[in-house]
Amino acid sequence: MNSLAPTELFDSRLRVKSLAIFTSLCLVPMALTGPVRAACVSGYTAHPSAASLFEAAVPALLPAVYRSGDDTGRALATDFESRSPSIVGVWQFQSTGIAPDLGTQAWHADGTEFMYSLAPNPATGDVCQGVWQQVGPRTFTVNHVAMGWSAPGADPSKGSTFLRIHLHYVITLDPSGDKFHGTYKADIFLENESDPFNEDPVSNPPIASGGGTVTATRLQSDLEH
Repeated sequence: MNSLAPTELFDSRLRVKSLAIFTSLCLVPMALTGPVRAACVSGYTAHPSAASLFEAAVPALLPAVYRSGDDTGRALATDFESRSPSIVGVWQFQSTGIAPDLGTQAWHADGTEFMYSLAPNPATGDVCQGVWQQVGPRTFTVNHVAMGWSAPGADPSKGSTFLRIHLHYVITLDPSGDKFHGTYKADIFLENESDPFNEDPVSNPPIASGGGTVTATRLQSDLEH
């Protein structure tokens, strides 16, 4: 039998619960902030909130992803857009190598790319397109396809009627954001209407492969002159 009177028993339990709550409140900041020392004091001294202490204790985090096979074991940052000048805009370009060319090129914010090329006759097809992706600070890749009719070497009697050039660019944007340079690799195929996108190395190997370089300057608006 408990020797305490009901009133004394109630007061005792209340004191135990109050002590538990008070202790928990003292330990919460320690759990939230790690190295930040918690203190329980009386009076009306103002103290930082738990949220502000948490923000101060945790370093700023950057978006990143771990890439399998990276020998460094480090995560690959993905916040390039916030730390690099934009590639989006219209460019005047020139390329050398297996696919020498010049013209204008538009990079769109949705990751698509559009090119007007001066090398081919417009009657046979001088517009080509691709998709781009940022892979590092000021570094971009472009998967680009050009197709044209009346291709050199095409023989309709043998089923080939047009040309397909598949290019893969790696571009580096200057710190100014107004120039870029890079390299590309290209495979050239003869195609036909029944299977116009055939790049199978067995049934339709490329008739030529190679690479080259590309440079470009940004086309500025009149307000910037």
